Amino acid sequence: MAAQKTVSNSPKKLTKFSKSLIWGLSISVLLLAIFAKLSNDLLYHELETFDRVIGELIRGFDTPYLTSVAIIITHLGSAYIEIGLMFIVGALLWFRLNHTWETVLLAISFGGAWLLNTILKELFHRARPDIVHLVKAGGYSFPSGHAMVATAFYGVIGYLLWLHLRNRSKPSWYIIVLTFALIIMIGISRIYLGVHFASDVIAGYASGGVWAIACIIGLKEIRKYK
Repeated sequence: MAAQKTVSNSPKKLTKFSKSLIWGLSISVLLLAIFAKLSNDLLYHELETFDRVIGELIRGFDTPYLTSVAIIITHLGSAYIEIGLMFIVGALLWFRLNHTWETVLLAISFGGAWLLNTILKELFHRARPDIVHLVKAGGYSFPSGHAMVATAFYGVIGYLLWLHLRNRSKPSWYIIVLTFALIIMIGISRIYLGVHFASDVIAGYASGGVWAIACIIGLKEIRKYK
């Protein structure tokens, strides 16, 4: 009977994983297409009007209060904040919940996104906007490191929170909403503060999203064979 139950459950697990894999791959293809389009337009200098219009629109709301808020939000996408969170959340997952692979996933989501972003910036060599920067920023501009790493890192944290809280009495959908809101606000703050073009941020979202999906699918694959 136990053997029959195991066999009967296997197709269900396989079907569930296959559906998530198909969804993940489909979204990844869409995100890669967006990144490819932006990269092509960048190489052929076709982003100037788009970046100027979006940038002026966002910076048009400039007030001292919003600037202070934007600086706080942009710091949430800084490496030192994310590394600190990685150690805190990683320690909780490892020592309190004994979820070793989730801790590894968290580290890979951050480290991998940071490494890929560094490589991409070196490939495209795009200078930052030639306007006043309201925060210090160095290096190249495309794709946005804050947007890319935040999408991957906070995206994975949001997924892990959802994974552990989805079966409880309280609704878990708000975790996904808050995760997306945080990622979007970090990207917008980079445009508002004058250190990135809108296309940099969108490219960061796209590339970071692909990396987050790859990390999540990898975790699903590992959990399937545990």
